[in-house]
Amino acid sequence: MYTWAVELIERGLAYVCHQRPEEVRGRDPPPSPWRNRPKHESIKLFQDMKHGKFDEGEATLRLKLTLEEGKVDPVAYRIKYVSHHRTGDAWCIYPTYDYTHCLCDSIEHITHSLCTKEFQS
Repeated sequence: MYTWAVELIERGLAYVCHQRPEEVRGRDPPPSPWRNRPKHESIKLFQDMKHGKFDEGEATLRLKLTLEEGKVDPVAYRIKYVSHHRTGDAWCIYPTYDYTHCLCDSIEHITHSLCTKEFQS
């Protein structure tokens, strides 16, 4: 998952964002001011996220999608300082459901995915 996230940054399809959740709430939020930052900068910042150089909520990795009215780029990775039951404290960045769901389906060769509505925004 992490390697694919780095590849998305290298392809210009993801970026590190510093917007707070309250800045993107509400009707028709503005695009992130960091949306078009240079790829090399996002790669460096994503590595900094991985190495614990940011506090929780201070940075996220966002997927660069087509912005339609009222939509924001979805978060792919966020910082969470909690001990994982398998990896312990080896990681402090974790992928979101929105990012991992489609990747896992692809890995497992799932062609049709039925989901409930609790993840709709």
